[in-house]
Amino acid sequence: MSDIFHEVDEDVRRDKAADFWRRYQTPIFVVAFLIVAATGAWSYYQDKRQKTAEAANARFEAAVALANEGKNAEAAAAFDAIAKDGPKGYAALARIRAAEARPDKSQALAELNAIGEDPTVDKLMQEVALLRAALLVMEGGDREKLERALGPLMTSNGAFRFSAQEWNGLDALANDDFDEAERVFEQVLADRDAPQSMRQRASAYKGLLHAKRGPKKAAASGAGGADGGVIPVTPVIESEKGDAPAGSAPIEAK
Repeated sequence: MSDIFHEVDEDVRRDKAADFWRRYQTPIFVVAFLIVAATGAWSYYQDKRQKTAEAANARFEAAVALANEGKNAEAAAAFDAIAKDGPKGYAALARIRAAEARPDKSQALAELNAIGEDPTVDKLMQEVALLRAALLVMEGGDREKLERALGPLMTSNGAFRFSAQEWNGLDALANDDFDEAERVFEQVLADRDAPQSMRQRASAYKGLLHAKRGPKKAAASGAGGADGGVIPVTPVIESEKGDAPAGSAPIEAK
């Protein structure tokens, strides 16, 4: 008797399965097709994105080589081309490099500041552009302009706030503003978030400052140092996570 009931249950289950398949086979086929199509489309997109990034990287490296050879006009044209039709990340970096290759420094400064204020540009790239603009201002020797240029970068969440502080201190030292230079270097030394290499340099800069200024009470008479010369300094770009040379390494396309 139990075998009869078992056979009846099997027949009922088969009938239910057959009925389910008749009712839902079309949606099942559609969903399966969409999954396969979406997987293929995603793979194609990823492959195309990778190839686009590789092509942009090759173009960028070629433009960098032109810049390194001193062919600034050709390099600027190559960077401009990448900025026009390259992937977003490469385009922003190419705009910065193109601006730096301009023979007219005032034009370069204007372009870098424009990039720094462009809302379509990634926040990190904006700060890179502003930092490079500050370097041009620093080369011009205008202390007040440099302080204004570095101001927006020295915020608590700025990616290059430590580099901005260091540059501000170095420029103050070069202009014999010893009190400001010492304030900046001590601020860097006291900041536990500052990279170790940055704190080591700040300590060395303080030694140079004391050697150049001499005792504080004699600062007015000995501001120029023993020979009145200027201590040469080389600014270094660092992010809050450590060394981060800007505008030199290719990045992944977005």
